[in-house]
Amino acid sequence: MASITFGPDNITVVAAEGEALNVVAARAGVALRSDCGGQGACRKCAVVLESGELRAKDGGPVESRPADGGVEVLACQAVVVGDAVLRVPAENRAADLTPLAKTLGHVAQKLAAHGVDEPLAMRRCVEIKAPAKGDSLADVDRIFDALRAADPHLRRLSADLPTLRALPTVLRESDWSVCTTIVDGPDASDLVNVSAACDIGRTMFGLAIDIGTSTVAVSLVALNTGRVVAAAGKRNGQIRYGDDVISRIIWTEEHEGGPETMRQAAVATVNEVIAEARAAVNVPAADVIAVTVAANSTMMNFLLGIPAGPIRRDPHTPPASWLPLFTAGQLELDVWERAPLMCLPTVSGFVGADITAGVLATGLAEAPGLTVLVDVGTNGEIVVGMEGMLVCASCSAGPAFEGVGIECGMHGAPGAIESVAYDPSTDEVAIEVIGGRAPQGVCGTGFIDLLATLFETGVLDRGARFIPDFPTRRLRAGEYDEPEFVIAFAGEHGATRDIAVRQSDIENLIRSKAAVHAGIAILLGKLHLPPESIECLYLAGAFGSRLGVRKAVQIGMLPDLPAERVQYVGNTSLAGAHLCLVSREAREQVRALAAAMTYVELSVEPGFMEEYVASMFLPHTQTERFPSVARVATG
Repeated sequence: MASITFGPDNITVVAAEGEALNVVAARAGVALRSDCGGQGACRKCAVVLESGELRAKDGGPVESRPADGGVEVLACQAVVVGDAVLRVPAENRAADLTPLAKTLGHVAQKLAAHGVDEPLAMRRCVEIKAPAKGDSLADVDRIFDALRAADPHLRRLSADLPTLRALPTVLRESDWSVCTTIVDGPDASDLVNVSAACDIGRTMFGLAIDIGTSTVAVSLVALNTGRVVAAAGKRNGQIRYGDDVISRIIWTEEHEGGPETMRQAAVATVNEVIAEARAAVNVPAADVIAVTVAANSTMMNFLLGIPAGPIRRDPHTPPASWLPLFTAGQLELDVWERAPLMCLPTVSGFVGADITAGVLATGLAEAPGLTVLVDVGTNGEIVVGMEGMLVCASCSAGPAFEGVGIECGMHGAPGAIESVAYDPSTDEVAIEVIGGRAPQGVCGTGFIDLLATLFETGVLDRGARFIPDFPTRRLRAGEYDEPEFVIAFAGEHGATRDIAVRQSDIENLIRSKAAVHAGIAILLGKLHLPPESIECLYLAGAFGSRLGVRKAVQIGMLPDLPAERVQYVGNTSLAGAHLCLVSREAREQVRALAAAMTYVELSVEPGFMEEYVASMFLPHTQTERFPSVARVATG
């Protein structure tokens, strides 16, 4: 056994010889970035070996580069040999998103403020008429009669086998006064527990869970009021297997027991945020009696341990779109083991339950005019609604706006540059950094600002190419003579290294913005409606909450709409899961919404490639679509 120390945290763990270094780091609670899923391509899991020895997975010497105080090695390619001391550079650390995610429950709280309409599970204490001589009514029918008398809204009742087994003893030992737990299923109400303990005033709780590719967030909800009492969030532990869904699916297919490993990573992260939320208000696990989950199609299958391979292959079918009720115990969640767990329905392999939840939460289907929901995260999903008609698509934006595949990119976490403005007269760049810290990299909103300001000031031409002779010290030849623009030099704004965006990074970002715009345009075309007819465009997710609308319009990512027609709606996935937790009407509606949404496969849609190519320019080849963009370059 070897002792491995990670600095600057000074965390030491014991590791076995031959154990992969990135696995050791994850076990130590040291979160490393992994854009390529451990393939050794992105180099973002690099650590500095200050003392000791490591070797490569194949047994040979580990690839290394000189670094200050030691040598730089890739954690995903190195294995333990003996004792070692390592240092994790700040820019390669996967940031803790808990402070950001704690705000996510507020949207659901506002949406559920109208009250509770039959939560997914409820506790009912009832007095039951004991049988008299000549009264042979069955025990289970006796308890059903008492429940219907107490709550006339209860539909057809049934009881599961564990309850039937316990019922005769519990009824008689409790002197016919019991506490019941009832699950509101899609077709009937199910009695799932009967106990002698009866505390009428005790509050029961439910959990709404959003499992995103990057972040897992939960809201702990009081089922009697529908109010959020605590919320928590954490970076998805699956990230060490890849930052995007495709790389994670590939990892599961290339490793024995891959789906089970990915399931365990999902469950571990979910349980960590559950524990944080419960601890915040001192709620015991046994009092959490219902769970709803929203997630994209891949994350949902990973949670359930279902192989997700078909999603990445044409025609990209999900293994399941509608799922039965499970119990929390079946999925090993740290709540009451018999708590019902509802997975919200998906539409396709790339339009998942997070989007059906978003449509539910925003009321998009009931909106009187043309309404659009855009969720630009690790993947990009779009829903267009008009008079009850719903069409949706996944725009395959790629993870560039999440910082993946970009040298200076990172997620929207403390240390990320979220706003950029360049002044060519002074050659200075003004930035805003999440958390007010020294900048470590740039997140999606910062990249949109950067594209807009470089285009506006003439550093980029309409084809998103750097102007070689632009008079600035910030434009230089980087590695392999590739042009790059320095946002912050080492020492500037407190940066510890040069933070620069390369021409290839710009190209990645342009492809992503083009996919979003082209997706919106094609879906509007299906309804034969122009972009200016959009009455409301909802921007969902943490990315949308920081997005500068005018900047997104300036680069041609969003249609040219007045700012008042664009609304930030936050984590609508979590909000929709919350509504389904507390309302039967919401659960029925979300099932109907998923069935009613028409999925458009953009890759085979006539005209998509032409629209996509036209959207690769700033703001677009048809500049008349963007009348508010002040600068229209001619070069």
